This record gives sequence, C-alpha cells and structure tokens, in this order.
Amino acid sequence: MLENIINSVKGQLTGELQSKFNLNPTQANQSVDLAKENVETGLKQQAAGGDIGGIMNMLKGGPSTAGSHPAVGGIINNYVHDLSIKLGIPAGVASQVGPYVIQFIMGKLSGKVSSGETSQSDLMGMLGGLGGKLPGGLGDKLGGMFK
Repeated sequence: MLENIINSVKGQLTGELQSKFNLNPTQANQSVDLAKENVETGLKQQAAGGDIGGIMNMLKGGPSTAGSHPAVGGIINNYVHDLSIKLGIPAGVASQVGPYVIQFIMGKLSGKVSSGETSQSDLMGMLGGLGGKLPGGLGDKLGGMFK
C-alpha cells in the first residue's frame, strides 16, 4: 500500500526535490526510496510498541494531524540522519528535505485513510505480521487481525 502511494507521487516528489532543494536526479530518486523505508520502519516500531490506535487516529485526522504526531518527528529525525549518512546529502539540506518529504508522504497516506480508501486492515497489512510482536499477545486478543 505505501509502495503504491510512493509510486503514484514519486515523479512529482523527485521533481520537487530537484527544483526546491537542488538535489540531482539520482539523489532525489534515492531520497524518495529512503523515505519509504523510514516511514515503514517508523510506523512498524510505533505499532510494535502498542500504539496502533494512535497510528489510526493520526492518519484519520487528516494530513495536518499526521504531520504533527510525535511518531512523525521520530521518522523525520531518522530520515534526516539517513539522508546525510547513506546518501551524503549535506546536513543543512537534509534537515530541510526530511520534514518536507516525510510530511508529504504522511499527508498522502493520511488522505487515503481519512477518505476511507485505505482501511485499518490495509494499514496493518502494510505493517505486516505484527501479531506475535505486539505486547502481551495483543495481536491474538484482537482476533488475529495482525497475522
């Protein structure tokens, strides 16, 4: 699901990264791929920590709510770090690119959830196989929804 969202906006987003932040085409393309990894990892960590309801509420609240959630701040921080370390983007540029890209993606994801286009089960499918990883067997208590 996240991959579909990324694929649908990748051209637009890479173009904006090139024009707004002067990234070369390779850096822009790799930045979007890295953002997808960071969003997936961040949401999985949040879900594994037991905040599935918080994730859904954040995403149902619309793009402005999704962009201001504390979990998103953590995703942005990790992404900025990865942009600098993995792609060699200068820290000053990475600190501008990070919030822009992650909030853009979270806004798109939130739009899909708040419009009803994406359900909680779709989101859990994206987060994949968390049933055994949720605290206290929560996955089993929720009817195996996360298996």
